[in-house]
Amino acid sequence: MTAPLTTALTAERQSAPTGPSFAAALCGFLSTTVATTALMFLLSSV
Repeated sequence: MTAPLTTALTAERQSAPTGPSFAAALCGFLSTTVATTALMFLLSSV
């Protein structure tokens, strides 16, 4: 079961050499946006 996943990850790394850093930046941006939105909702409900 791990063979197709490994093959897909290898193909993705070859096609996008800057993939992991971009994915990390996107994940950080999205999590910061969600956290800020949640904080605004919490502050407005008080």
